[in-house]
Amino acid sequence: MGFLAEITSGGVSGLLNSIGNFAKDVRQAITGEISAEKKAELEQKAMELEFGMMKAQTDINLEEAKNPNLFVSGWRPFIGWMCGVSLWWQFMGNSIFEWIVKLLGKDIKPPVLNTEGLITILLALLGLGTMRMVEKVRGVQQNH
Repeated sequence: MGFLAEITSGGVSGLLNSIGNFAKDVRQAITGEISAEKKAELEQKAMELEFGMMKAQTDINLEEAKNPNLFVSGWRPFIGWMCGVSLWWQFMGNSIFEWIVKLLGKDIKPPVLNTEGLITILLALLGLGTMRMVEKVRGVQQNH
C-alpha cells in the first residue's frame, strides 16, 4: 500500500502512523547523510501528510454539516451572523443609537465592541468562502 493510500484509507490511525513514520525518517535525515532521492521522498511524504490532514479536517467539516443538531451544524453560520451584526452595530448601529439618544435628551453610552477580534474572525470566514468559490469556478467537486 502506498504512502498516500495509507493516509487516506487508514483514517485517524493511518494518519498518525504515517506521521510517526515520517518523523522517524526526518530524524534519520537530520542525524545522518541522505541522498537526493531520499530527500525528495521525504518532501513528497510531507506534502502527502499535509494533504491527509487537510482531508481529515474536510471529512470532519462534512460530518458536522450533515448533523441535524443546530448546535453542531450551525456554529459557522452563527459565527458569521454574530460577526456581521456586531460589525454593523459598531460601525452603524452605535452611531444611530447615539444620535437618537441625543435627540431624546438622554445621556446613555452604548457598548463598544472589540472590532479587532471580530474582523479577524470575519476575514477568516470570508477567506474560506472565497476559497470554496474559486474551487467551484474551477470545477472542483466536494466529496459527500
